[in-house]
Amino acid sequence: MNDLRRGPDRRRYSALDTNVEGMAQLERAVEASRGKLSREYRDVIDGTTALLERCRAKTRWPTSDPTSGQAHDPIAHTVALLWHEWRALWSDAAECLAEIGSKPDHVAAAKAYTELRLTPELVSGPLWRQAYCKPQGYPGDYLVMEHIYDGSPRGDTSFGRIAHLLGVHIGQFVVKRKDLVREAIAAVLVRSRSCGTINIVSLGAGPAQEVVEIARSEDAVMRPVEFVLVDQDPDALRFAGRAVSGALSGRRDNPPLKIEPRQISVLRLLKEIDPTRLVPEADMIYSAGLFDYFSDRTCRTLTQRLYAALRPGGLLLLGNMKAGTDMAWPLELIADWSLTYRSAENVLSWADGLDGAEISLRTEATGYDYLLSVRKPA
Repeated sequence: MNDLRRGPDRRRYSALDTNVEGMAQLERAVEASRGKLSREYRDVIDGTTALLERCRAKTRWPTSDPTSGQAHDPIAHTVALLWHEWRALWSDAAECLAEIGSKPDHVAAAKAYTELRLTPELVSGPLWRQAYCKPQGYPGDYLVMEHIYDGSPRGDTSFGRIAHLLGVHIGQFVVKRKDLVREAIAAVLVRSRSCGTINIVSLGAGPAQEVVEIARSEDAVMRPVEFVLVDQDPDALRFAGRAVSGALSGRRDNPPLKIEPRQISVLRLLKEIDPTRLVPEADMIYSAGLFDYFSDRTCRTLTQRLYAALRPGGLLLLGNMKAGTDMAWPLELIADWSLTYRSAENVLSWADGLDGAEISLRTEATGYDYLLSVRKPA
C-alpha cells in the first residue's frame, strides 16, 4: 500500500464520473461489503455529501478569474462557514473509524462507500483531483504540495474552488512542517562550522518550498550554501529548480546559494551502503514527508545511513505523520492517500544505536506531524 513506485493504473476504480466501468466496480465493492459498513459511518458520509451538495447549490459566483477579489471573497467566506460543519462531521467519521480500525475488511467497506459517495463531490477541486488521481504515479506529489503552499482558491467553477480551498485547510500540517524545516535550515546557516560551502540535502525534495523561501529572504543567506535536491520525480526537480531560480532572480543582491538537482530513487539509497556516493557529506540532511511511505525497517536503515553522511555537528531532520490523530479520514478514505502513522516511540527508535547523537522530537503547530532531530557530535 505504501509503494511510491505505483503507477496511475494502481487505482482499482475511480470516483470520477468519466470512468463508468470504474464506478461500476466501486458500486459492486460497496454492495459486496454492505454488511460490514456501519450505519453510523454511512450516516456521516451521507451527511457530509448533503452538506457539500447544499453548498454547491448556493454557489453562483463568477468563475473567470479565480484570483480576483470578487471571486475570492465569497469563496473564502463560504469555506470559513463550511469549515465548522465539516470539522464536526470529520470528528464523527474519526470516531467511527476508531471503532473499526482493527477490522481491515470493515475499513475497506468504509473506504469504498466514501469514494463512491463523497469523493466525487470534491474532485472538482484541483487539490483533491491531483491527490486522488495521482497523475505523477504516486500520492502526495509535488503539485499536491504546491497547491497547499500556494493556498489560493483554484478551480474551473465556484464550487471547485471551494472544494480546493477546503483541501488546503486540511493540508495545513504540510505548511507548518515546512516552516519548522525552514527554521532549522536558517539555524544551520548561522551555526555551521564548515569552512567552505555549507551542504544541505533535501531527500524527497518535491517543490522545495522551504528552499524557495530561504532564497527569497534578503538576510537568510550569508555564506556559500548548496542545496542538493534529491527526488525520484524529474518533474518535481524541474519545478523546484524554476521556483528557486525565480526567487533568486528577484533579489537585489547575488546571494551565494546554489542548487543541485539529483534524480535518485530511495531504492538506490537503500542499495548504496555508503550514501556519500550519491549525496555529499552534509551539514544538514532532511526529509519532511518521505518516511511516511516506508516500513519501520526501511526507516531505521535510512536513518542510520543518512546519519553517517553528516559532517561533525551536522543535523538530520526527519518527518512522519503522528499516530492517533483523525487525519486518516480525509487522506486515506477520501483522497486514497496512504501513509504510515507512527507513535513517538516508533519514530525515536529510528535513531537507536547512534552513539553520542543529540536526539529530540517535536510536533508541528497543527499536531499532525512529528519531526525527529538527530544531531551528530561536533
